[in-house]
Amino acid sequence: MNLKGVLIDFGDTLAYIDEEGSRKYIEALLSILRKCSYRGNFDELASGFDAAIGNSMKGELKNLQEFWSLFLKNLGIHNKPEVLIEELEKVRSRYSTNIFRLYNGATQVLSVLQKKYRLALVSNCAIGTSDVIKDLGLTGYFDCITLSYAVGVRKPDRQIYLDALKCLRLEPYECIFVADEISDLEGAREVGLKTILVRQGPHTYHEAKDSNFKPDYQCDFISEIAKFL
Repeated sequence: MNLKGVLIDFGDTLAYIDEEGSRKYIEALLSILRKCSYRGNFDELASGFDAAIGNSMKGELKNLQEFWSLFLKNLGIHNKPEVLIEELEKVRSRYSTNIFRLYNGATQVLSVLQKKYRLALVSNCAIGTSDVIKDLGLTGYFDCITLSYAVGVRKPDRQIYLDALKCLRLEPYECIFVADEISDLEGAREVGLKTILVRQGPHTYHEAKDSNFKPDYQCDFISEIAKFL
């Protein structure tokens, strides 16, 4: 395999959501909204937040202002939105980097791969995730960072892989894609990429078209992918 580039997913491949950090984030949002007479409970707020995240991932929102506006609208809150958005954004800045944790060996394997290949981060994620990626110290490992909210399409849409390949200036047959979800690997294979499944994520076959899909390689941890490359 004449490999020149490696495309890698972010969530549940390089990093995972810390449940305690996520809980504290939602609780902090709830505390702010209680002051505006919001009467929903923790689970209802979390559901509304996830819905806004979903819209953001697809590129339907252009910035964090629009994200928070939609979030508040979905909750039925219309009074003093500008002031509220300011407070909510302060909470995001304070808590967002505590939500994600890197898997053991993630930065070590990126350091090894960086010396041999051109690297691209390709992720379905919400507005603001670029700040998290930077705060986790990942930005410097990648020649290209392609995020769904920025390009307006989500994996497994072929366009997101093609955008990353164009950025890397490489052809599909020269690259391999690493992810935790079969559906993402299916999209990568359709474009012509080789695939590695990392069985860390909780939704390996979530949204997969073919439950019998076989990746080219598979392993249990992100720290193991270098042995295939």
